[in-house]
Amino acid sequence: MSFKFFYTDYATDKHVRSDEAVSETLDNVIGHMQRMLKEPDNFIGLIDENNVMLQFMVEDDGSICVDVPMHDRKGSLTKNTDLYESIEIVNGLKDAILFEEIDGLTFKAW
Repeated sequence: MSFKFFYTDYATDKHVRSDEAVSETLDNVIGHMQRMLKEPDNFIGLIDENNVMLQFMVEDDGSICVDVPMHDRKGSLTKNTDLYESIEIVNGLKDAILFEEIDGLTFKAW
C-alpha cells in the first residue's frame, strides 16, 4: 500500500510540498520518519486516496505533534506523542487514514 508523501527537513534543506506529494510505501515513510523526526520543526505528511491528510511535526521540546487537518471544520485533530508512537500509528495504517483509530486526538480550531 502506498500513500502520497510530503515533508520538510530543515537539517538538509530539502522538502516536498503537499501539493506535489509523491507516492511512497509505508516502510519507506517509516525510514524517513526515523531520520527526519528528530529536529524541531521538521515534518512529514501522508495523504490517502480519499485526500485525508496525516502530519507529524517535531515540537521545540522534541515531542511530535500528530495532526489531521479538518478543513471543513476549520481545525485539526491533534495530539502530542513521541517518535515510537508516531511510527506505530503509521505502521497501523491499512488502505486509508482512519483518524478514528488514532487514540487521544482532540479537536483544535485554527
